[in-house]
Amino acid sequence: MKCLTLILTLILFLICCSTLSLGQFSSTIDSLRLSSDTLRVDSLRSEQDTTAAVSGVDTVVTYSSTDSVVYSMSTKTMTLFNKAQINYRQIQLKSEQIHINWNTSTMTANGITDTADTTKKKHKNTPIMKDGGEEYHGFELAYNFKSKKGKIDVGDTHMDEGFYHGEDIKKMGPDVLFVADGRYTTCDDPEPHYYFASPKMKVITGDKVVAEPVYLYIADVPLFALPLGVFPNRGGRRSGIIAPAIVEDASRGRLLHHLGYYWSISDYMDINFRTDLYTKGSWALYSDYRYQLKYYFNGSLSGQYRKFIVGEANDPQRRIDESYNLNITHNQEIDPTTRANVNFTFASNNSYVNTINIQQGLNQFITSNATISKYWEGTPNSISLNVSRQQNLQNGNINEVLPSISFNHSQSYPFRFGKSLADEGSWYEQIGFSYGASMANNRSKTSMTVDSIKMNINGQDTLGIVSEFRRDRSQVISQNVGLGISPKLGNITLSPSLNYNDQRVFTSSDIPQRNTADSMLIIANQKGTQRSGFLSSGIAASTKLYGIIQPGMFGIAVLRHTLTPNLSFTYRKQIVGDNLAPKDMVMGLNVGNIFEMKTQPAEVGKEGRKIQLLNLGTSISYNFSLDSLNFSPINVDYRTGIGNLLDIGGSARFDVYKLEQVGPTAFHRVNKFLIQEEGRLARLTDFSINLSTSLSGERSSSSSRSSQIDTTQRQPVSGYYGLYREEEPDFSIPWRLSLQFSYAENKVLPFKSRSSSVRGSLEFNLTENWKFSMNGGYDITNKEIVVPNINISRDLHCWLMNFSWVPVGTYRHYQLEIRVKAPQLHDIKVTKQGSDRGIY
Repeated sequence: MKCLTLILTLILFLICCSTLSLGQFSSTIDSLRLSSDTLRVDSLRSEQDTTAAVSGVDTVVTYSSTDSVVYSMSTKTMTLFNKAQINYRQIQLKSEQIHINWNTSTMTANGITDTADTTKKKHKNTPIMKDGGEEYHGFELAYNFKSKKGKIDVGDTHMDEGFYHGEDIKKMGPDVLFVADGRYTTCDDPEPHYYFASPKMKVITGDKVVAEPVYLYIADVPLFALPLGVFPNRGGRRSGIIAPAIVEDASRGRLLHHLGYYWSISDYMDINFRTDLYTKGSWALYSDYRYQLKYYFNGSLSGQYRKFIVGEANDPQRRIDESYNLNITHNQEIDPTTRANVNFTFASNNSYVNTINIQQGLNQFITSNATISKYWEGTPNSISLNVSRQQNLQNGNINEVLPSISFNHSQSYPFRFGKSLADEGSWYEQIGFSYGASMANNRSKTSMTVDSIKMNINGQDTLGIVSEFRRDRSQVISQNVGLGISPKLGNITLSPSLNYNDQRVFTSSDIPQRNTADSMLIIANQKGTQRSGFLSSGIAASTKLYGIIQPGMFGIAVLRHTLTPNLSFTYRKQIVGDNLAPKDMVMGLNVGNIFEMKTQPAEVGKEGRKIQLLNLGTSISYNFSLDSLNFSPINVDYRTGIGNLLDIGGSARFDVYKLEQVGPTAFHRVNKFLIQEEGRLARLTDFSINLSTSLSGERSSSSSRSSQIDTTQRQPVSGYYGLYREEEPDFSIPWRLSLQFSYAENKVLPFKSRSSSVRGSLEFNLTENWKFSMNGGYDITNKEIVVPNINISRDLHCWLMNFSWVPVGTYRHYQLEIRVKAPQLHDIKVTKQGSDRGIY
């Protein structure tokens, strides 16, 4: 009878609601009570899942509760009690109670008073609504399915890395919120360390937040107010003003540092303009333009111009320093076989002096290159076009290649006729051929001094010294052809070769010099032509020898020594040219030694660990063309390591000939062997050793904030130019230590010298949120400290403090910055910095 009553009731409900459909109820329904207009379903022991499609609602609505669901057939309303849940499209709502009016397509939700709270002010199971990636919390919530509008009383929400709180929140569309008595912050603490408060706020999702007026609170203390505030509400690139820092400088006055504007032109390019303005007249301009089309090309154009004024207007010591720097980069894959790479810098010689950047300040050369290269797939042919420039910042000398073009045909085997390289075939099929040709236009500018030049000073002729540049130009055309073969005779590999090189050089030089007739400065032009052609041939023999010992003790399974001797003979003769050079006939011997160890396996069935103990190489040559001192010095290089703790490497050079003194400070090598004169094989002339180690603690995975910094803050943020552009501190590494020691000695008289230095860096976490790092060095020979740098970082939850200090030296300065971590609020910061030279 009860089942029949349930079926009749469901049929009646379907007729009244026309489009309302109910799913199958659970078999654990305790009771079913009917009245004239209400159907109540109670289930205290199981959750009810029901699906409904209602007129006015454009898709299926799924709902459930753990206590009961009450339907009113006459008013078409429904109420869910106890842990109620509604799913509609991408909206998910959870609350203690949910009421739905199907006639008006509206929904309301609220929590209940927490009976455990004696103050009766706390509530539990208050509404939580998720809309896509956004989440809303409130005391009471209302939502309209048709208009997509809603209202939250005393609500909180999290959108786009920001947290919003309001006494009254109205959702006026898919992307618009109005907030009364609102608060905005990126701090996820229940009691945020900072926030912006405003009586009226408009939030446009994925765009911005507009508030009027707006107050900034830090630790619940108001710091300042603005009549209107507009805040970004999205990550990534966006146009806007770059907030400056205010710095005080004793020599140049107060500085407005890096005031500017960032313009996000499109998805493929952006640009910024920045300036430094000093109250005493100095100024600087900066700009960076970037572009990128993923998988095709990217590049940038960056420039700066500085004008520094030292001294007052009437000061006789007044000085104006002007400097510039322009950098151009472009990288493009024109097609799978053609690439273009450009990295060019033009700068004044003092551009790297007017900086506090230590790496830039230590730069002595600017090297620029632009290259277009192409290879032909399936062939050994390639071609490249290059333009290069090297500028010496110490003396202003410049060397340029404008341009060079080269063609290269790498090793090919013309008699192999389609056979693979793995198939050795007949001896003639192993003959290899190579060819190369190049043309280069070189230009250089070299500073030089001309003495006793007649100059007119104040109407009088006088002799003096003039600094001028010598300008040299040359065009070089060269080509080379090579033939080679590498047959094997048992375990010995022979490598005979034949090469021809031809080169033509056309030179033109403008040389400043003194005119002997009247002592005036003149520019003399000298031209020349030179051709040379060299034919060289040679043969080399190499093999590998192995020695193995199996001690079976101290955990050592195998000791292996690999010996690689290489004996070569070369003959070189100039066959073309006006000034024929003498022939050159040299025999060389190179011996490589690798000592390895394999440990016994820790468990049966597993491999032991392989350890390289020592890599030692030696070489010596004998020149048959010399009339004396035919042997070259013996060169030795070595490399080893002690586990993962210490790396050791270096080199040494030994001379087999005696050194005799021929004057007070003059020494010459003489054609007398030390083994015959002094009973020793050789004397040490040069020696160097380098030791390095790097140790660190295990990375911690417990700090969520550290991992957040490591993954998000290390990414570059377009448009942000704070004091610190290096990587953010990694708080997840408790400590890290690296040490380097180097020693070098030259024992050749009278130029005997030695140098020794130690460098190191140390970083450690004093606590979970404090990180200290320091690096520097000490020149042991000259007893000088080398560029020390100390950095202190403090994780302030939603803020980050960085302090950098160079205590001594030319680049002595300090920098302090405290800023919000969130990328969209990087401009909210406190900065302080200073240097003796007033350069920032």
